Amino acid sequence: MGSSRRSWFPLAALGFALLVLVAAELLPEDAPIEGGFVTHLGTGGLGGTGLAVEQLSVTATAVGVVPSARLGWLAGLACVVLAVAGWYWVSLRRAGTPPRPVRFVLGTLGALAAVPLLDLVGALELRLPGDVRGALLAALGLLVLAAYERSWFLVAVTAVFALVTVVFPTPLAGALVAAALLFAAAFVVLLRGPVTAADTA
Repeated sequence: MGSSRRSWFPLAALGFALLVLVAAELLPEDAPIEGGFVTHLGTGGLGGTGLAVEQLSVTATAVGVVPSARLGWLAGLACVVLAVAGWYWVSLRRAGTPPRPVRFVLGTLGALAAVPLLDLVGALELRLPGDVRGALLAALGLLVLAAYERSWFLVAVTAVFALVTVVFPTPLAGALVAAALLFAAAFVVLLRGPVTAADTA
């Protein structure tokens, strides 16, 4: 088992990832070049291509396509998995209990592969919107962390995190509030006693 004091880093890493995802979404998109390809599509140029695109959009809506994620959850979660794996590798070695390299690498690769696979299941089987799937995947990762650390505090944080990210009217607002929650939880973990070298890696 790990030291629950070390769980501040995964919490802070996920919070930081959410802030990056929100910032990337808020960045202004490149404006289309005047008279360029995008403009012609929008005005129905190129032999009626604009009408064809509109018809495809109507058809996609009619068959009930699951909404895609507004935030880049998959990339963000993959980065968090890699950062947390590196953190625990260094932290466990400093604590004098280095993990077995092969098992650790296989576990990390398995966690990375699980992110897109579970997202695909959520889309095809459960028909969940992309941002809901991303939030639930993050909550599942927090539950795995809580089980590893045997921490009821992390279970409570996970429950509030899932509630915040799913209930808020917009993904951006939910992500911002969830990031604040995660940073606050990370500080609470750090303030629960003296920090050791194993906790801070």
